[in-house]
Amino acid sequence: MEGQQVRALYDFTGESGTAELSIVAGEILTVMRDNVGDGWCEGFNQRGKCGLFPAAYVQVVETAASASSAMTSSQQSSGDYWDDDWDDDSEVGQTQAYVPPQQQQTQHTIQLTQEHSTNDYGDAFSMQAMNFVIPERPMPNVPKKNNKFSTLIKSGADSFLLGMRVMNVPDTEKIYIEELEGGQCKWSQRGESYSCVVTSPKKESKLKGLKSFIVYQLTPTFNNIQVSRRYKHFDWLHERLEEKYYFIPIPPLPDKQISGRYEGQFIEHRRSQLQEFVDYVCRHPVLARSRVWEHFITCTDEKRWKAGKRQAEKDELLGVNYFNAIQCPETPMDAIKVEIQMDTYSRFISCLDPVVKNFMAMVVDQAKKHQGLYKREFQKIGQSFTALSLALEGDDSSRGRLTCALKATGEAYNDIGKLYAEQPKFDWEPLADKFHIYRGIISSFPDVISIHKSAVQKRKDCEKLVSEHKMESQKLRELSLRTDVIARALLAEETHFQTEKEVHITQAMKTHLTEQITFYQKIVDTLREALNAYEG
Repeated sequence: MEGQQVRALYDFTGESGTAELSIVAGEILTVMRDNVGDGWCEGFNQRGKCGLFPAAYVQVVETAASASSAMTSSQQSSGDYWDDDWDDDSEVGQTQAYVPPQQQQTQHTIQLTQEHSTNDYGDAFSMQAMNFVIPERPMPNVPKKNNKFSTLIKSGADSFLLGMRVMNVPDTEKIYIEELEGGQCKWSQRGESYSCVVTSPKKESKLKGLKSFIVYQLTPTFNNIQVSRRYKHFDWLHERLEEKYYFIPIPPLPDKQISGRYEGQFIEHRRSQLQEFVDYVCRHPVLARSRVWEHFITCTDEKRWKAGKRQAEKDELLGVNYFNAIQCPETPMDAIKVEIQMDTYSRFISCLDPVVKNFMAMVVDQAKKHQGLYKREFQKIGQSFTALSLALEGDDSSRGRLTCALKATGEAYNDIGKLYAEQPKFDWEPLADKFHIYRGIISSFPDVISIHKSAVQKRKDCEKLVSEHKMESQKLRELSLRTDVIARALLAEETHFQTEKEVHITQAMKTHLTEQITFYQKIVDTLREALNAYEG
């Protein structure tokens, strides 16, 4: 890879005091190392200046030599980038650009092993009843160096539904579903509820200051022991939760950022965004008791952290296999009633998704207007009143209370502009952070719903086989019970989301409106002070 040339697609300004290299769109750079860390390359420009720059901001200058080099390098292993001493919290954007050859992987697909049955059901059963397909969750379009976690273990959905693979599930991994009136289900709350606070973000460095990163402190209430985590650790955790709990929409992390990562305002906002993610996980009856999550918020020893991390990466009880861990009533469900419920909920999610996205766009737009447009408009108003005051001062007879009052009015509107600029961090940004979580949850639900739809289709195929005397009725009954497990899991997750939107969205809106009232009260108080300047 040494000597490979790339062209900058965008301008990038390196953070001062770091080893980052500022680049200009169109300039040619030479890559020295492409395994520096998650999404970063090291190289030098044509002026001979060397440093680090984001891989997503450049693309390969195609030459015969570079193509040959890429073929050679793609065959080499680059190790575990999570333990790489050069990695950092670089966060590349959603740009199709240069990806070092080690990172070029064929997008994973979930392939199901079609095990041919050796029983009396014949080839027709093998070909028709073993076609359960689990929809693949979309992978973020973000290059990651040697992301070994992106390769999912085969789902084994067919083996679960047909009872071919019985997994030994330890008690600590079992999760329970309670049956409610009206056919509803809910996750059983096991153990005491708790919370976890994200505090004290601090910039740290390693390699004698060559690489910098932000460390956040997490403190769970059940032990009050603080642990230090970086964004890359959250990213790893998110990967594990998505792979393990395929039937649970996992809350999204904050959007990734490529520049301004060390600015105080951004760091504090990132902390509040991570707090929203942590709060949602702590509130979820299943995720909050997950072993990988507990390891994440409790492990303080580096060796135990790495050992637990590798153990989590080798976990086989994940994806559809985790349905084996669900303990629920074995009473047969009304298939028609359940299908109607699922279709109704699917339509609800489909209608809710675009509305929430539009709502998020409005919230973000309001925050930007407060900090830009609205601030400027009120400052213009203030300048006009101040200019009027200065003009009137030209007449000696006009000097006095009126000119002073006009100046006070101009200052009042200027102060109102400052209030607008500061306000989003109290109302619009927290609301955006809250709905960022729910937007991600809502967008993940269709994939979860598709799991049940595929299971229902499998059951219908098997019912046809039974009617053709190609499958035993007992096998169909067992498959139906396992399909009910999938249905109950989805219903339990639906119940949890209903609680979330009723309790926590209500709370978020009350907080938002309270801050809005306080904000406009400040405006009223500011204008009242200006009015008092005109009083005799």
